[in-house]
Amino acid sequence: MAMSKVVSLLKLSTKVGLSGLAVYTTYDLGIWGNCKQGEQVFYKLQSTKLADVLPQEITSQLPEMTMPEELTGTISAVGDVKKNMWGYYNSGVSSVCGGLASLPDTVKGWSDQAVEMVKENIK
Repeated sequence: MAMSKVVSLLKLSTKVGLSGLAVYTTYDLGIWGNCKQGEQVFYKLQSTKLADVLPQEITSQLPEMTMPEELTGTISAVGDVKKNMWGYYNSGVSSVCGGLASLPDTVKGWSDQAVEMVKENIK
């Protein structure tokens, strides 16, 4: 009974300690800061190699690890959208306004088509 309590206390202490370490490390890196700090952390992590962190005898046994191409492609695409945000916004507003302006004609055309279909199906 006492041994099971010690084991559960040890498990809980380990979980709390690792969680605290994770939060402290991410805070120390600047992940919890503003957008600029997060971007700096990303570029710092992107340029960091495993050989810079681990000893040579361990890294010689590991395969080469790089940032996935999908992730870097997505990040560059988001950067492009961020640069042209107002152009995309204006284009969206123009499309919505154009759709609303042509709505009466579109609805009339659809209702005429519906009436013709009903007439053909009644015959």
